Amino acid sequence: MAAPRMPAAGPIRESGPRGERAKLLLAAILPIAGLVGYYYYDRLATGVRLGILAASFVVAIGFLAWSQAGKMFWSFVLEARTELRKVIWPTRKETTDTTLFVLVMVIVLAILLWLIDMGLDFGIRLVTGHAG
Repeated sequence: MAAPRMPAAGPIRESGPRGERAKLLLAAILPIAGLVGYYYYDRLATGVRLGILAASFVVAIGFLAWSQAGKMFWSFVLEARTELRKVIWPTRKETTDTTLFVLVMVIVLAILLWLIDMGLDFGIRLVTGHAG
């Protein structure tokens, strides 16, 4: 007797695709509406207009955070923060030594390339008869 098939595991959604689209659409439209309102109601006090603008951005961020995409983004941020804690950062001395080494190598290679350029220039002038 075969075991019963389990449904494929997938992301748990609180609302359907239409609900997700609506959240993302509201998150995109609200800041634009806040900006339009800020400039449309130019006779209101600046503080009131800034409050309306800030409120539209806060509500838009709320809709974005409430969406599946926002939850995935926040999960990514938390995982990245965990990974950053695992990094072994170089000491100040290691950073200084490496920086000085790179600086010296850049200068040495710049001089080397300048000498090669001068040699090629001299050779071309010699071959073409333009040597002084």
